Amino acid sequence: MLYIVLPAYNEDAALPALLEDIETKCAAIPHQIIVVNDGSTDHTFDIIQNYAQTHKNVHGVNHEQNQGLGAAINSGFQYVLYQNELAQLKFNLETSMRKESSPAEARYREEYSLENLPGNLDQTIREAPDVVITMDADNTQPADCIPLLYEEICFGADLVIASRYVQGGEQHGLSLGRRGLSWGAGKFMRFFAPIQGVRDYSCGYRAYRLKLLAEGTRQYGPNIIKSRNFSGMVELLLKLAPYAERVSEVPLKLHYELKKGASKMRIGATIWGYIQLIYQLKRQKWSTVEWAEE
Repeated sequence: MLYIVLPAYNEDAALPALLEDIETKCAAIPHQIIVVNDGSTDHTFDIIQNYAQTHKNVHGVNHEQNQGLGAAINSGFQYVLYQNELAQLKFNLETSMRKESSPAEARYREEYSLENLPGNLDQTIREAPDVVITMDADNTQPADCIPLLYEEICFGADLVIASRYVQGGEQHGLSLGRRGLSWGAGKFMRFFAPIQGVRDYSCGYRAYRLKLLAEGTRQYGPNIIKSRNFSGMVELLLKLAPYAERVSEVPLKLHYELKKGASKMRIGATIWGYIQLIYQLKRQKWSTVEWAEE
């Protein structure tokens, strides 16, 4: 199953178009969309509820108050892990019941089972891993990257980043300050915390093998991201990368000019967050620093 986690704060102008685009681009992939409303003061939560009523694969998680990007991602991950665990329990129960069925029921199930699907469809369904994709809810990150990210995981990667800095990657509509911050963050992290195969450290548009997230949760607890600012995505990458056998990137064409409304990033707090990350990484004390506010 593919799970798509969208942290959303005041995105009522962009969210409907994004949800429709995801449904179009992912029509061939079984998927669930989890939108985490992080204390929005506009109509974001109403939009989520309306979509959840008409689309069985759209689910809402609600924060009464704004807690920041890291907390929204944490909530989305925990929702996915819980739902996946329930799905596994249901599958195991149905498998057990199938073994205990009558001969007539067994013949019926065998006739209409996955083993009798044509071509390689059965193998694809059975071998596809559980994958979690995170992306912004402001519709600046194109949904057509989702199949590429998912495919990379299916081909053996554990973590895949939609990158602006690989061949074919582009970014449009960003201010010089935001461009400089993203470029500088990459250089800074590649010097202090190099990860093979990674150029874009700060982009949150990523795919994770679900087993990798489960391992990260076992190591760091349910709130794997402690940062309360946008450096939380770098924190997540640094924490999970040691448990990933392969990390890769696919090209991203970021269109920030499509964003409706002002940016929620505070550059000063984010830079300070990066400095704190390196401090914790070198000290190997992920829970001892008082994080900067958003």
